[in-house]
Amino acid sequence: FGSSFQSEPALGPDSALRDTMAAVLLFLAPFLVAAQRPDSFSQTMELAASRNLRGYKDVECTGEGTFPEGAPLCYGGELLVQKFSIKVLSHDSNGGTVDMQMQVPTTGACSGAAFHNDGNDITIADANECNLGDSEYTVKFCPDQNQFLINIVKPWRVEVVLENRECTTEEQTFLP
Repeated sequence: FGSSFQSEPALGPDSALRDTMAAVLLFLAPFLVAAQRPDSFSQTMELAASRNLRGYKDVECTGEGTFPEGAPLCYGGELLVQKFSIKVLSHDSNGGTVDMQMQVPTTGACSGAAFHNDGNDITIADANECNLGDSEYTVKFCPDQNQFLINIVKPWRVEVVLENRECTTEEQTFLP
């Protein structure tokens, strides 16, 4: 408790070089770190997309067929701080109705939107009414994995997996 750390002065010709290199690194370190640190949400997304958020492997989306039996079916996922959810209210082999939501920092939602299922490519009939901003995306259902794959192409190219989960009271009231 009463001891303090004291370093002994470095001696010899290599110590001057080592001290100089340490001083240069200490001076440059903040600039090197800042060069790789995104300073906005869009830069964060670009950095994440360039590094492939799925762990450097493609997301598996296989199978043919329709949704599991029953309704409602709930799916959700996150990309950094952005949250996505889809609640399938009704469905058959050709389509049905869904509630969709995107939360924080970009928000948008639609309730009871009709969708068409064409070979597991999901098309929302009135997607513009969901108020998802300037986002351009495609939605695919993956029967073998029982999940949705959202492929966002604008403003950033990135895939988001919405995994099947139990519907909670929150999903009952998340839309206006």
